[in-house]
Amino acid sequence: MRQKIRWQEINTWISPLIMGVLIGFAVSFSFYVFYGLWKIFEEALIKVPKLSFSFIFLSIILSSLPLRMFLKRRPKDSFDIILEYYHTSPGSLSFKESLIYSISSFLSFAFGAPVGPEGGASVLGAGIAKKLKDMFKVNISSNTVLLTGLAAGFTALFKAPISGFLLALELPYKGDLEKDPFLPSALASATAYLTSFVLKTPSIIFVQNIQLPSISVTVIIISLGFGVLSGIFSIVFIYVYKAFTYLAQRLMKLASFPMLILIGGLLVGFLGYIIQPSIGAGFLLLNNAIYMKLSIIMAIVVLIARIISVSSVINFGASGGLLLPSIEIGALFGYTVGYLIYPKFLVVFVLLGMATMAAGVNKLVLVPVTFMLELIGGSIAIPLLIASITSYFISYKFTIYEYQPANKLDKGTFALERFYTRALKAAPEALETKVSEVMNKEAVYIEHTETVSDAFNLLRQKTIKTLPVVNEQKIFLGYISIEYLASLPDRYKTLPLAELEIKKGLTISEKSKLKDAIELMLKSDEDHIFVINENWILVGVVTEVDIIRYLLKVTS
Repeated sequence: MRQKIRWQEINTWISPLIMGVLIGFAVSFSFYVFYGLWKIFEEALIKVPKLSFSFIFLSIILSSLPLRMFLKRRPKDSFDIILEYYHTSPGSLSFKESLIYSISSFLSFAFGAPVGPEGGASVLGAGIAKKLKDMFKVNISSNTVLLTGLAAGFTALFKAPISGFLLALELPYKGDLEKDPFLPSALASATAYLTSFVLKTPSIIFVQNIQLPSISVTVIIISLGFGVLSGIFSIVFIYVYKAFTYLAQRLMKLASFPMLILIGGLLVGFLGYIIQPSIGAGFLLLNNAIYMKLSIIMAIVVLIARIISVSSVINFGASGGLLLPSIEIGALFGYTVGYLIYPKFLVVFVLLGMATMAAGVNKLVLVPVTFMLELIGGSIAIPLLIASITSYFISYKFTIYEYQPANKLDKGTFALERFYTRALKAAPEALETKVSEVMNKEAVYIEHTETVSDAFNLLRQKTIKTLPVVNEQKIFLGYISIEYLASLPDRYKTLPLAELEIKKGLTISEKSKLKDAIELMLKSDEDHIFVINENWILVGVVTEVDIIRYLLKVTS
């Protein structure tokens, strides 16, 4: 037994290291291939701008078809894909699914869609990590494995191990940190970085020899004020993105998916034709902003065009990452503000814009700051932190991701709400199902004449947290929780439950529709409802988990 435990402990430590190496190889190889393709197409675009129409159509078609054909899913931001699996069904991500998602994302990037390659790298990393867990029975939860793969994939691409590690902790929630991936993601990020470094994977962002001003009161005030502006601008970008999401959904109902591709291809292709920097990965655009090689007119025009192209291309059929595009938009926003307000510190505004837009749009604080520090060094750490935190809090209520709850306590209700929304669109008839068809008909209960000690024993036997209380006729009286019983003094052990404070609890008729039960749970923030008949007799219990499983079955 001791040897088995020791091996499990060693396995838990070694597995993330192996994951990091394999993910580092896979991401580096993928990026070499697709980055090479993009460089070929980029040269062709410069020579023949009209090719932008063809390339954007190809990026959307090649990205969306694998998802539609093999997974029956719509393209979306890759971080949101990982968040969806993480919060709803972490054990269900297969290597095949992750491979299709990552190829879809990399193809979008290679053919000129304004998306980031971090999308494909992160999903590929999550899939490899999950595959290794299943193959070798790694003693790490599926949730943690997904985030570990995400961190390693991000690190291998950007060669930013601290940022990749922190991304696994920050991304799952808007206002909370996930602690479980702390050690595995740190180990995987370290080995993914070393692997990527040895393989000499091309650097996406290369910054050197930037002259930065020393920290002063002026720089601090600029950072705080710009953080406010960037937070507001982050909200604007999120609203524009959501508007295109709504427009795409309406077009799908009124027309068809090919029509969606046609409109998206024409819109983004036209933008690329008249404003070439509005499409493509934007590496050169980012360097031009950092090294102040743009005119103010060009910066404003490209900023507006880039927001439209990024918002439309994913909603109209392409897949990819939104973190890098938000950094690039932030650089243009910082360039514009700095040029108009304080040209002397223009490079500071650009760097602040990169960090603050990533913070405001993606709901990250530490990742943008550490990412910038890993790129340019530590002399601007305090201004970046001040501006990023300000932008984050200004835009806190708004997020670009569908699957990013505020904190861990919201996770169950959040998942129920998302599946409910999906069912309203995909299978509204399923919501007309009676509660009696979904509930647990063998609910454990206890009579009010039983004692506290009896209730404790029953809770221990059944490993449940709440216990319905009924009278002799099985009429529902309320419920007691294990936390409440644990708080009672020992002298209460022989006391009948009828003499305790029994909570009323949510109730619903067995003839009610499932839709009514869901709305009642969402409104009250409860994770279970007690089901009664017309005589108030307890006939079952329905929980969030019961409903989510049912909705997952009818919408998949």
